[in-house]
Amino acid sequence: MLMSASTNTNTVPAIQMAILQSNLRSGERYGLRHALVRIGRGVIEPQDIPLPPDDVHASREHARLIYEDSAWYLEDQSRNGTLVNGQLLRRNRTQLKTGDRIKIGDTFDVTFRYLGDTTQSDDSIDTMPRGVFTSNPNEAPATQIGLWISPSAAVWRDGERLPVFLSRTEYRLLKHLLQHQGDVCEYESVIHAVWGETRDKDSLHELIYRVRRKIEPNPSAPRYLVIRSGIGVVLFPQGIKGD
Repeated sequence: MLMSASTNTNTVPAIQMAILQSNLRSGERYGLRHALVRIGRGVIEPQDIPLPPDDVHASREHARLIYEDSAWYLEDQSRNGTLVNGQLLRRNRTQLKTGDRIKIGDTFDVTFRYLGDTTQSDDSIDTMPRGVFTSNPNEAPATQIGLWISPSAAVWRDGERLPVFLSRTEYRLLKHLLQHQGDVCEYESVIHAVWGETRDKDSLHELIYRVRRKIEPNPSAPRYLVIRSGIGVVLFPQGIKGD
């Protein structure tokens, strides 16, 4: 277990809050208020920091930020490692201090600071984006009805952001189907769009079932992502009425 038994993730006063300040996008910050914050392409908890699905050098769960024994630690979980102040950290952890620079993949470059070492107030940390990586801080759905997938792979349904984040293959599936919305896409064309190589239909069906669990109100009675048996797959962004 990574956290000590005395760590209480729900007790904010017990945690010395910190921020990650982006070195790539002005004004983008992440407030750290929980004792465990994960960073990666496949993380989905509200306190986590998702990375873009097309960042091929970032892992699904690339690193963890852990508050333990009155200090913040960075723990690498990845195949490619994490850069901390230019030094490669791989499958190990290091204690963080104000001013440390953290780089993950091609899209995540931040500076760590304890809140007490910044000019930010306790109240202002609530306005910082936490758990949503966006290339545009003002990212919002283009429609208030049905599904909308953002460029950062966030999912919106009927104008509300769902507490999920798409993996790279899940994003490719929905992006391809959105380009042909309402039309049945043959299995082979979908497989090629997602993987770029031959795969069996079972792999596609497994992917579809994973996506349904993320986007459908009731995955067992899908309204948006529908399989036409023996033919292919179709996406209805506005949804279809149940029987």
